[in-house]
Amino acid sequence: MTEPKKVLLVEDEVITASSLKMGLEELGYLVCPLATRADRALIIAEQEHPDVVLMDVNLPGGMNGIDTAKKILELMDTKILFLTGYHDDDVIARINAIKPLGYLVKPISALRIKDMLDKHL
Repeated sequence: MTEPKKVLLVEDEVITASSLKMGLEELGYLVCPLATRADRALIIAEQEHPDVVLMDVNLPGGMNGIDTAKKILELMDTKILFLTGYHDDDVIARINAIKPLGYLVKPISALRIKDMLDKHL
């Protein structure tokens, strides 16, 4: 039996994050402590070394999810899956520039995330 994949969830909407965390845990993933801001995401990523980061594009504070994902990728070899409520061409181009697993447009279920991860991990 393979070890469960470790997931870092970076999402500033706490209700959405909590719901996704529960759903992912029910599906067998190990979910790191939740990060609602870029600075917290960087700290948790360094501590936990996740297999995949589920990254919200819009984060409060000085750094958005795309820039945060770039920094995480500089620190470690992991995969990024973006979660976004926005899907205009500019955002999609910036997401694709860092070669993520892909992106999902909100609202998102844990099962949709699992389907995407099963294809790529």
